[in-house]
Amino acid sequence: MRFKKLKNRQIFIFFKKYFMTPEKSFETEKHFQNTNQVPTEAPPSFDPSPHALLVSASYDLTIRLWQLSTGKCIGTIPHNEGQVNALSLTSTGRDLAVGAWQKVRIYDVSSGKDPKATIELPKNVTVVGFEAAGRWMYTGGDDGVCRIWEMRNNQLVANRLLSFPGSTVTSIVPNTHQTHLFVSTNSAHVWVWDVVNHIFMRLPMPDDLKMQEFVQKLAVHPSGKKLTGITNKGRLLCWDLMTREVVESSAFDMFKSPIVPIEQDTGTYGCLRDEDKHYKMREGHGLSCRYSPDGKYIVASGSEKEVYVFNSETMEIKGSLQTECGWNWDAIFSSEGRYIFTGGNDNQVKIWDVENNKKVAQWDGHIKPLTAMCMNGPTPPP
Repeated sequence: MRFKKLKNRQIFIFFKKYFMTPEKSFETEKHFQNTNQVPTEAPPSFDPSPHALLVSASYDLTIRLWQLSTGKCIGTIPHNEGQVNALSLTSTGRDLAVGAWQKVRIYDVSSGKDPKATIELPKNVTVVGFEAAGRWMYTGGDDGVCRIWEMRNNQLVANRLLSFPGSTVTSIVPNTHQTHLFVSTNSAHVWVWDVVNHIFMRLPMPDDLKMQEFVQKLAVHPSGKKLTGITNKGRLLCWDLMTREVVESSAFDMFKSPIVPIEQDTGTYGCLRDEDKHYKMREGHGLSCRYSPDGKYIVASGSEKEVYVFNSETMEIKGSLQTECGWNWDAIFSSEGRYIFTGGNDNQVKIWDVENNKKVAQWDGHIKPLTAMCMNGPTPPP
C-alpha cells in the first residue's frame, strides 16, 4: 500500500476529523496556521497613544509623519516649494501647519497631501504654532509681525497682530493659560503680549549681551512660572514670570559682568571671570531649548554635535547626547519625558533615553538634512 506525503493542513484535517473535540480543534488549528511563520520583533513604542505623531521636514523637500506608538513612517507630504522653516501640529494630530518662504500651508494629516488652506505672507515665515485646543494659530517671520489667525466663514483671518518694524520674529510661545504670547526678535528683545486685552510689554534683558546676540528660541516651564530662552550664541537665559525679572542667581552668573575687579596696593585692575559651562553651550550657535513635561529638565541643541540636558533648577548639566552630527535643529521630549527626539544634518531622527543618555533608535527615510520637527502634545481637557 502506497502513502502520499501529506501537508500540514491535510494532516490537521484528518486529525481533527477522527480524534479532536470541537473545543481543542480551534486552538490546534491556530498552531498549524502559525507553524511556518517566523516571529518578528515589534518596533519599540515611544508613546502609548496611537494618535501621537512626530513630524520632520528636510531639505529633500518632503515632510514625514512618524507614528510614535509603532515607530514607523505612516506618510509623506511633498513640499516642492522650498525649505520648511517651522512645523506645528494641533494637539489631536489632525492639522499640520507648515511655515516656509512667504507661505503657511495647513494640511489635514489624515486626508491627503494637498493643503486645505494656504496663507500668503510678504516674507519668510520663521514661526508657526497652534493654541492648545487648536482654536487659533500664530505666525511670525522676517516681516517682523506676529499674527493671530482664526477661522471665519471657512477662511483664516488675521484678526490680531503685533508689529516689530525692522526686526525678524525668531520665536513665539504661549503661556500655560493660552492668554499671553512670549515673542523674541533678532533685535535682542523679548516681549509679552496679552492677546486678550491687546497689551504688550518688554521683558528686561541681561546687560552683558554680546554684539548681535539675541534669543533664538523660547520655552515656558509647565508650571507657567518661568520662561527660558537660548540665544544664537548658545547662552541660556531665564525669567521669573511672577516678577517679570531676569533670574539672578549663582546658577546664572553668566548675566554678571565678565570682568572681576581685583584691588592691590598699586591700583586696581580687571581679571576675566572664569566662564561657567553649566548654563551655556560650549561653542557654536544655539537653536532650540525645551522643557520636559514635568519641568525637571531643559534640553538645548544647536550647531554642536552634543545636545545638552540641564537640570532646570540648578542649571547643571545632567548629561549630553552624542549625536555625531552638527546642526541639531531641534530636540523634543516625548509626552512622558522618557525620551528625547533629535534631528540634524545627518538626515536622521534619533531617539535617546533620558535616564542614561543612550541612543535607543533612529529613523531613516530623509535623504538630506532635517530643517524642522514638531510633535503633538496631550489633548487638552474640554
